[in-house]
Amino acid sequence: MTRLTGKIAVVTGVSNAPVARIANRLAAEGAAVVINDAADSEGAARVVAGIVRRGGRAIAVQGDVSKSQDVRRIFRATVEIFGRPDIVVNNAGVVRVEPLETDAPADARRAFAVNVFGTFLMCQEAARQFGNQGGIIINMSSTGSATPDEETQSTIKGAIDMLTLGLAREFAARGIRVVSIDPAGFDAEDLSGSDVPETMTRPSTGLTSLRRRATFLASADAAFIRPELVTEAGWRGW
Repeated sequence: MTRLTGKIAVVTGVSNAPVARIANRLAAEGAAVVINDAADSEGAARVVAGIVRRGGRAIAVQGDVSKSQDVRRIFRATVEIFGRPDIVVNNAGVVRVEPLETDAPADARRAFAVNVFGTFLMCQEAARQFGNQGGIIINMSSTGSATPDEETQSTIKGAIDMLTLGLAREFAARGIRVVSIDPAGFDAEDLSGSDVPETMTRPSTGLTSLRRRATFLASADAAFIRPELVTEAGWRGW
């Protein structure tokens, strides 16, 4: 039996290769996967077809996570077809690399709407679906900050980290874990490959040599991990 047998995962923003591979790995570990992408319906369909071809279970649900009605529809389809979700991976986002003085307000506003408010809405609905039965929310973050031409992006990721920290503390008593993961520096296979911990150090020490893998974070093996920002070098506790 694989570690996610019987689990149900929702993964947003699956059009990019690393997150598509996360979805594939979750399915390979036994989870039924709901694939969401706002714009690339063909790419989402290809991910679903690949999972099904390998004997897994997956569906694609198109929707804009910055719109509450679309978020509700994503979760409604999940419940109707597979059941209550256990895992939510929030990756949907718009990347902004533009000098501050020339960053168009409309474009920056759209980036905040999708990246920050979209993550907020997905976390909100996930918590409603999880209830008191527990679950795991993985938010895509970044350790980069104060980078020239990336002030908008850095602000967005800072907001996601603070949202993650607050929710992790708020939901801990309900068995809901919330973590941020920084994909920078990871090979795509690192994010989606098998997860063999080299050592396990409780989070009170702040650092461990445990390899960072999305599948590991989504499994019960990571139950001792609470609010963390996961990086390629290790994880940093707040």
